[in-house]
Amino acid sequence: MSDETGSVSLVFNGEIYNYRELRSQLEARGRAFRTQSDTESILHAYLEWGIDFLDRIVGMFAIAIWDDRSEELFLLRDRLGVKPLYWLELGGQQGIAFASEVSALLQSGLSSRRLNRTAVCNYVALSYIPGDDSIIEGLHRLPPATMLRWKRGEAHTLRRYWDLAAIWGNAHPAVQNESDVEAEFLARLEKATTRRLVSDVPLGALLSGGIDSSVVCALAAKSKERLITFSVGFSEATFDELPYARAMAKFLDAEHHDSVVSCDSPDLLLEVAGRLDEPFADTSILPTYVLCRTARSRLTVALSGDGGDELLAGYTTHTADALLRTIGWLPPSALRVAERLAALIPDTRSKVGAVFKLKQFLRGASLDSASAHASWRMLAVFDGLRELINPDFWSRDTDPFGPALAADREAQGLSPLDKALYVDYKTWLPDDILTKADRASMAHGLEVRSPFLDHELVEYCAGLPSRFKMRGLQRKYLLKRVASHLIPRDIVRRPKRGFNAPVSHWIPGPWRELSNDVLSKSALQAGSVFNADAVGRRLREHVTGQHDHGFLLFCILMLCLWQQQHKL
Repeated sequence: MSDETGSVSLVFNGEIYNYRELRSQLEARGRAFRTQSDTESILHAYLEWGIDFLDRIVGMFAIAIWDDRSEELFLLRDRLGVKPLYWLELGGQQGIAFASEVSALLQSGLSSRRLNRTAVCNYVALSYIPGDDSIIEGLHRLPPATMLRWKRGEAHTLRRYWDLAAIWGNAHPAVQNESDVEAEFLARLEKATTRRLVSDVPLGALLSGGIDSSVVCALAAKSKERLITFSVGFSEATFDELPYARAMAKFLDAEHHDSVVSCDSPDLLLEVAGRLDEPFADTSILPTYVLCRTARSRLTVALSGDGGDELLAGYTTHTADALLRTIGWLPPSALRVAERLAALIPDTRSKVGAVFKLKQFLRGASLDSASAHASWRMLAVFDGLRELINPDFWSRDTDPFGPALAADREAQGLSPLDKALYVDYKTWLPDDILTKADRASMAHGLEVRSPFLDHELVEYCAGLPSRFKMRGLQRKYLLKRVASHLIPRDIVRRPKRGFNAPVSHWIPGPWRELSNDVLSKSALQAGSVFNADAVGRRLREHVTGQHDHGFLLFCILMLCLWQQQHKL
């Protein structure tokens, strides 16, 4: 969209939730509107207030603004990184290229087609690409809450326009009455939910049966005549959560639809790998993809519970952090012995079971707290990672912990829990959770909105004392207190299960022929990234049941399939 003179133009992907309030303010200042869109509110806001309009908008967005008057380009990404934005600077005076997808820049011919070795190695460690790198050399991701300014003949500049660390660090709340905090939190969450219900197309919700999505659905149901909800499950019992979702939908009298993710062939794996813009191997991408595809049959917009775990400490890693602090007096050597002994325990293939959690915890227990928190997101120990990668491809700059440790340094002065939450906001949330949600939903033209990602709600919760987020080993203390008045207690009290897919069962099962083909010695040698012998050994150990390498093999599979799709 351009202004009437053609001097300012913008491209916008996303949704501005307070655009009606902005429009009223702008009309009161004499601005005349031609449409009813939130895009025009952005355009007039920039014309009226300049780039400082960012302080006034609430939403998820990737925005590019070209101001012909000053010959400046501004690239802007939303505060928490819901919407992606890639960019690369072209040589000499050619300019700058940008897009919401890597594939757009690859197809334009403007970017290189060389793999970013550091990004690939970090991906294999984590199952996603961390930080500002992309899978393609020279192509960057604009960080969340960041503005890039480019002007011909000048070096580009990056500026963070919203600093959560500063907000967190400046928050020094007095001792607060618990009932007052509950009431204020609920009011803010209701406001965030109501903002996201504005739609002129069919709107419903994604319902997992966990506390986050259940609370969002309960609040949305207050304003919707009959909420439409969608869920997916698995035939593997330890992975299936459909009974909880169905119970919650019945409680709300929602119009509920659910389905079971079927994987009697590798078709779903191949379809998802072909739709991903970059390699991505959080196994929950598979059910999320199916969920979004199913929901799109009835909906154009869907609410979700994304962001609740970062808001109020909902991950098992936060429990692991607390446990690590209680055993901090043990010498690292003793913890390393415990790690070696735990490695002798046979693996199980249940959904992130106790054995997996124990081994993962002990893997990081001998490290400092910041490195330990980062390590619990890692698929392979560093030595194992080095062995997996072809020596000719290995990058000396490989550092899976780098972005997490950098975020930890930014959070100095915060409580241990708040430091961990800040790290999650800066790394795990945008690089994994929101990447998954955007890729899965946009593949089907479904817009997903999450009230827990409202930046004003995030700012409020950042300032709360840690006891409202986690009390003892009880995570999400405040949310559970509020939820007890909104949803059934069985949903409130049930343990967090996550949304992982049973890939450990599928690799030696319906995916076996494909896995043997894609991970064969000749295929891996042609791809140049992996040490074929190391990968082959892990595949044999997994198929024979000697060890569970499901997450790691899925990660490797997704990268190899992505390479085949893009001929890289």
